Amino acid sequence: MAADVTIRARSEPAPAAPATRQRSLTFGLSWRILGLVVAAVMTAEILIFLPSIARFRAEYLQQLIESGTLAALALDATPDNMVNEEVTRALMNIEPRPSMPNFNLKEADGLTLIWDALTAMAQDGQLYMRVGGVSQRLPHAMVWIVADELPLRIAMYGYASRILVLSIIIALFTACLLYLALRWLVILPLQDLSADMVAFRRAPEEPGTERPPTARRDEIGVVDREFANLQRELRASLRQKSRLAEVGAATNKINHDLRNMLSTARLLSDRLARSDDERTRALAPTILNTIDRAARLASDAIEYVRDRPTPRLATVDMADLVDEVGVVLQEQGEDSNPNMVRHWINAVAHDQRAQADRDLLYRVFINLGRNAFEAGATTVTLRARAEGRYLLVDVCDDGPGVADGLVDQAFRPFVSGGRAGGAGLGLAIARDLVRAHGGDIAITETGAAGTTFRFTLPL
Repeated sequence: MAADVTIRARSEPAPAAPATRQRSLTFGLSWRILGLVVAAVMTAEILIFLPSIARFRAEYLQQLIESGTLAALALDATPDNMVNEEVTRALMNIEPRPSMPNFNLKEADGLTLIWDALTAMAQDGQLYMRVGGVSQRLPHAMVWIVADELPLRIAMYGYASRILVLSIIIALFTACLLYLALRWLVILPLQDLSADMVAFRRAPEEPGTERPPTARRDEIGVVDREFANLQRELRASLRQKSRLAEVGAATNKINHDLRNMLSTARLLSDRLARSDDERTRALAPTILNTIDRAARLASDAIEYVRDRPTPRLATVDMADLVDEVGVVLQEQGEDSNPNMVRHWINAVAHDQRAQADRDLLYRVFINLGRNAFEAGATTVTLRARAEGRYLLVDVCDDGPGVADGLVDQAFRPFVSGGRAGGAGLGLAIARDLVRAHGGDIAITETGAAGTTFRFTLPL
């Protein structure tokens, strides 16, 4: 059974949507977060609004179907001639036409209902349409009615305005709560941390007024505590470097005068060595050794505090360089202790070449060899081989080895391993010179049978 029912209503024009005020979000992170939260909440409200307005329209049309079904049943149930033809035409005076849009609520899915609702709100003026659906009073029949969309559109505008006001209230309330929470939990701690960073950058060596560490256990607390630890460590390191720079500058200034004094002392010691007194001649070698150690200590200190040199790479004959270093070390050994025999064994192939700074590499071999002989070694053997992209150079001695507690600290400055007269700078300087070439140095073996130092040079 079908029935056509015309529903007429007059309505006022729908009010225009209020203009949206564009607010600037460039006042800081807090305002950006506030704007993003409002935008996120409004987006969520829009996603909720679309199915809500579609459901509102579907329920509205369903109520019209129920009303039309009730009116049709009432007309059919009246006895003959009780409702005349004039009353019937007054109730049903709109005939369905093919041009009318049709809406079937029974077959429409969710997306179709949302699209129909948005299309209806975009229309203007009266628009008659045919709407079909199933009524609760006639569950086995399809009921079609003819209705004017204008009253439905007015009701949808009213519903949308209420939803809009409610959404704005919810968005602002939620945004304010999140804004206050984020400002308290994130923004204010970050502002304090950034202020500390700026103050530290301006005066990294001054202690300043530091904030006490926070008790928070989250990521912000970890960052705050780690930055406080970093400040303390960097300040201590900078103060130490400043002191070392001052010491280096002062040592550099007195180095010239000190060498002149030592040269004069050595000249006088040479005269003592030619003295007629046997006891005086016996003291001369000891004095000369002491003067040589003092001169070398001053030279090593100056060399260490200098900036790392830039190597001037060239092709170096490794075997020839090792021979030259051996001659120098053996002459130095004879001067310091003529009774001690030192063996410098060159096991480097004669065709072995390397791209390095010859002067810097010479100093590396001198420091490693001198360090081995002064530690008690009598034989130092040198080998070299190419492996991959690097040249591996081994300096092996038969000394007493490095103590277990000093292996990890052997290349640190001023660590002499208990050796008398040593400044502890030879290995540190050798490491800096090797690293300047792009390589590195390490102790590969150590023990009672001797120690092997290995350094690498990029090929």
